[in-house]
Amino acid sequence: MNEPRAQTGVLWEARPREIFWGDRLQVAREFRGLTQKELSEAVAASTALVSLCESGKKNPSRDLVEAFGSVLGFEPEFFYGEIPDIFHEEQCSFRHRRSTPERMKNKVRAHATLLGLVLTRLKSVFRFPEQDIPRITTSVSDAEEIERAAEQCRLHWDIGLDGPIMEVGRVLERAGVVIVSQLSDAQKVDAFSRCGPTAIIVLNQSVKSTSRWHFDIGHECGHLVMHQGIHTGSIETEIAADRFASAFLLPRKVFAREFRCEATFSWKHIFALKRRWRVSAAAIVRRAYDLGLIGAVEYRKAYKYMAWKKWPTTGEPEEPTFQEPELLGSALQSLGTKVELTLEDLRKELHFTGETFEEVTGFTIPTESSKIQPIQFPG
Repeated sequence: MNEPRAQTGVLWEARPREIFWGDRLQVAREFRGLTQKELSEAVAASTALVSLCESGKKNPSRDLVEAFGSVLGFEPEFFYGEIPDIFHEEQCSFRHRRSTPERMKNKVRAHATLLGLVLTRLKSVFRFPEQDIPRITTSVSDAEEIERAAEQCRLHWDIGLDGPIMEVGRVLERAGVVIVSQLSDAQKVDAFSRCGPTAIIVLNQSVKSTSRWHFDIGHECGHLVMHQGIHTGSIETEIAADRFASAFLLPRKVFAREFRCEATFSWKHIFALKRRWRVSAAAIVRRAYDLGLIGAVEYRKAYKYMAWKKWPTTGEPEEPTFQEPELLGSALQSLGTKVELTLEDLRKELHFTGETFEEVTGFTIPTESSKIQPIQFPG
């Protein structure tokens, strides 16, 4: 639970509203998944005019600003004032990025930028954990270096190397990484992360596998630790992040010792390991292969069996429980109770409409007869 920040010297000062900021228009447009042409048609303007507004070369008329807000789901005042922390492409990583349409990547980055605005305000009234992400530079093609990077990361966070991580999301949140368990209709993005002033990991809960979520958090952790300032999305960086996740969640020495407890490969043993280590059977089989505990033939037979069982599409048996993210949700739920600022106050300050606030945060603005209820996402 976040504790209220001491109020001395902490004031929320409204930024000047007289200057139209094109970056805000671009973020709002991309959050809605629209092209400049589509937005121009919706507001009865030319594509060239929308482009000039976004680039800061044209100050739009008040009626056009109101039209932008009406179409995009923001109050007109939203478009005035700089965004202090825009999520840029080089800071962001996408799980399955190579197959993700560019428009979807832009939408997810815009969603995360809007979340950043929410978090910046919340951090002015609550104490969030300080960001503590170790930066470990490795060769993305050197498996031994990646193994050591994962081990160094566990030691940095005082996890040790001799057992499972029971709540991997909580480990990251204690290190100042906000985990959000919703994604803007992004069916082609399993997870997303950003390393910067606001560090975020966003999970896609349409993926119906908690063991996959655990691995996705480990994968994005690998990007945060190894690839700060590096463009990701290549085959090499994705393989490196997968290897990091495997090493982070299944430390090689103790995992190898436990895997060898059974003289021959058996699915009963694989699922016993899954219950203990809280990762998928597929990840366990792959880890065993990478460490030379099983050969290529046994590995291929195991994956053929999993495909026959349809586990990659329908989900594996015996999924672990999932610790829901806490930082964002607990801060939002504390508004109006632990601090004077309410959800409605926050919405008004950010100049989101109620619907947009709900889409961005997953929380509805309560009416007098209702209590705060987070949106229930599938999964």
